[in-house]
Amino acid sequence: MKISFTGTGSSGKSTLLKRCREYYGDRFEYIPEVTRPIARKGLKINEEGDAETQRAIIDAHIKNNKLDNVIMDRCIVDGAVYTTWLSLKNSNSVHRTVTQYAWNVLDEIVNDIDIIFHPQPVDIDDDGVRSINKQFQQEVHVLFNYTLYSSPRFKDVYKGKIISLNGDVENRFNDIKIAIEKHEYTAIR
Repeated sequence: MKISFTGTGSSGKSTLLKRCREYYGDRFEYIPEVTRPIARKGLKINEEGDAETQRAIIDAHIKNNKLDNVIMDRCIVDGAVYTTWLSLKNSNSVHRTVTQYAWNVLDEIVNDIDIIFHPQPVDIDDDGVRSINKQFQQEVHVLFNYTLYSSPRFKDVYKGKIISLNGDVENRFNDIKIAIEKHEYTAIR
């Protein structure tokens, strides 16, 4: 089974991944987000990202997609959405060919993901890595919402895979457990 979180920074993805690890133990492999390791290599991330960063992120999603029995902090949806935002804001930094690459990869691999959890944003904490730019977060959140709930690509084809998570950590984690249990039950029938 492949499970992923997707959404803006400061939406609780890493916290929920940690809860999954505590609850499910070695039943799954747990993949932290791809962005921080890329930042540690010296590439700019968040609203400062560029074509090189986005290609590295997309390639990391391709690599992660080859894993099985995995819960990922982020997936190819994140790569496509952030690449699109960067391209819209500065097409000189992220050319449309990079955006097309991101969406082509999304079309190729998103079907492999069984469940995509979309936690709604919470208050932004400054951890020194994630962006604390609220306008950036809001604009990216709007792109996520359009992509996951309104775009023809997701609205019709992937609708059953997307689960929006709201409320506190306990409510969100309870919804995660229910969705995983439901998927497992459906898979064995």
